[in-house]
Formats: sequence, structure tokens, C-alpha cells
Amino acid sequence: MKISLVSALALLASLFFSLPSWAYPSFVSYGYKSCMTCHYNGQGSGPLNDYGRALFSQEIASRSFYSNKTTDEQLGESSGFFGKAQLPYWFRPGFKYRGLALQTDPGSSLSKNRFINMQAEANLAVSLDQDQKYVFVGSYGYVPTPQGQSSTSTNKPSNWLSREHYFRWQVSDQYFLFIGSMDKVYGIRIIDHTSYSRLYTGNAQNDQTHGVMIQRIRPENEITAHFFAGNLAQDSANRQKGLSIMYEKDLGEFHRIGGTGYYSSDDYVKWTRAEMHSKYGFGKGNSLLSEFGIIKNEVANTAATTGAYAMLEANALLTRGYNFVSQVDYINQTMSTATPDLIRWSTGLLMFPLPRFEFRTFIVNGRTVSDSGVSPDLWSLQAQLHLSL
Repeated sequence: MKISLVSALALLASLFFSLPSWAYPSFVSYGYKSCMTCHYNGQGSGPLNDYGRALFSQEIASRSFYSNKTTDEQLGESSGFFGKAQLPYWFRPGFKYRGLALQTDPGSSLSKNRFINMQAEANLAVSLDQDQKYVFVGSYGYVPTPQGQSSTSTNKPSNWLSREHYFRWQVSDQYFLFIGSMDKVYGIRIIDHTSYSRLYTGNAQNDQTHGVMIQRIRPENEITAHFFAGNLAQDSANRQKGLSIMYEKDLGEFHRIGGTGYYSSDDYVKWTRAEMHSKYGFGKGNSLLSEFGIIKNEVANTAATTGAYAMLEANALLTRGYNFVSQVDYINQTMSTATPDLIRWSTGLLMFPLPRFEFRTFIVNGRTVSDSGVSPDLWSLQAQLHLSL
């Protein structure tokens, strides 16, 4: 098999690197069901707050490269942007890089290797008071040109953008208000932004929107409403404007269920989505995530189509910092034989050998099933390196 590029990157990363990023939904088994515990954004993603940085270093990431004399508390104390150096309370800078080594059709004459710089951006959280009731969060950085578009094209999108920039106001102990650009409130924000549950619902890597998000957090449940006007960097005719509402409730210490209703439209198409999800943890580090949803698209002067999708992800802790992950995605875009069933299965390792580093190695299989038969399986090997400072 022609896996030299992926193997080389995997070996290099496993020897010298590894990364933390942000807390993932699969960490529910550690008892962290609310994203607000570790993030400035109440729905997760984006930069970690001080508690999230410390928690990741002293509980999630491996200790393999540290002596037994180094305590978990000391690791937490060194989790700042400049390590142990104290920064002013109002100033929290950060940096994130993500790179992907991809090999398609491994072992065949058609095999191809690519390396993609997926993300390189700086972020900053500025607190206007010591209690962090008023916080501004922003990011700016590089995004690659979408595949299929020439890097010299005159109408290609900019390679530089701000994925998020918002103001957060803690109105009371339970209520938070967010104003600005951020990810839409919908379903489980799993780490794989190419998952059908994210890609086909309009919640992929660069699908942020400007709007107002209101979140109420209680010990046993959360409800979040997101009113959005689309991405203001787009032409007004293509901005999806609408509303999404998510409710989540705890069924136990390590089990949370929820659902989302979503509606948006632009000048050409109307989107309606609805989903139910579950985040279940069992034993320290083990979890099962599931999401089932309906997707309805109404294009002007065209009959509406209604499809269904499902996502199931299992995460098993092998040892501290090293996890086995397996995920299955399914979608049929019309819930009929008129369109094929798309099925994707990925499995591999999610590793955090050191604080600030993450490394993933995955095998991905894709299959298309229709009335006329089953297409040849599509295989790929992936190795991802994430660095978060």
C-alpha cells in the first residue's frame, strides 16, 4: 500500500506532537455536559476559557512526556498561552492550526496524496470585567480555497476571514446573551465537520452566521435560541436568515438528551431541519453519541424534498490521552428510492499525547447504495495534526 505520506506524518506526530483543541461532546463521560464549563461560547467550539485549558491539561491529555514528579495541578498551571506566565485578567490570546494528510484509494494505481492546511488562525478573548460578565471573542486567519476552485480564479472566496466575532453578556446566573458571528445552534457539534449531520444541515466548518443567541443554563437542562441574519460577508440574496431553538435535558450524571428545530431561507431556497440527539457516557472516558434528523429543502419553483440522516459515534478510552473512535453516518436526501443511500464509516485513534496537541489517524469508507446496486467502496486514509496555543 502506498501510505508513505500518511505513515511519515503519523510517525512524526506521534513522536513529537499531539494536540488539545476544544472540549468535545464525547467528554460527557467526564461529567462535562455543558459546553459553557470550558468555553466562552455556550454551545462549544472556539477558544477555551482558563478552566477549560487547565482541565484539558490535567485530566484529558496524556502524561507520557512528563515525569512522575510533575503533578496534574502543575500541568494545569502551565496551560496558559505563555505557560505559567500570568497575563492581565482581561487578555486571553490563542492560536490554532489544523493540517490534514489525505490519501485516497490507498493501494491502487489511482491513489493520490494531498496535504491540506485546513486552518491557521489567531483568536482573542477580551474581558471587560474580572467576573467575565462582559467578554468579546474574535478570531482571524487562513482558510484554504475550496477544492475545485482555481487558486487564481478572480471570483474565488478570500483565504482570510474571521470565523467568529461576538460579544457575550452574562445577564444573570442563568442567562447569557451572544451577539455577533458564530456557529449556528444545531445538534451535536462533533469534531468531524464533514459528517453528514453537519455537512447536509448547513453546519460545516465555514457556515457561521451573524445573529443573536440567547441561552438559559440550569443544572438539569439548557435551552438556546438563535436568531440569525446570515453571513454578512455573503451577497444578501444568499444569506440564510432564520431561527433555531435547542433544548437539552439531563437524564443522569452522564447522560443528556436534546433536540433542535431549525428554519431559514434566502431568495432561492428554504431550509427546515429537526433533530433529536443523545450524549451518553459510561465509565470514565467512554461515550456514545447519536443524532437523528429530518432535512427539508424547498427550492423556488421546484417541488420540496425531505430527507433523513443519522449519526452514531462511539468513543472508548484506551489510556489517558488516547482514544479509539468509530463513527457511522447515513443520509437519504429524499427518503425514497429516487435517491441513493449514502453510508460512511470511519474508525481510528484520537490522541492527545501532550497538552496543546491533538493527533488523529482514521480509515474512512464510503458507500452508495441504490436500487440499481452498490457502488464500489471509496477508501481513504487520514492523518490530522491540530495545534492549539
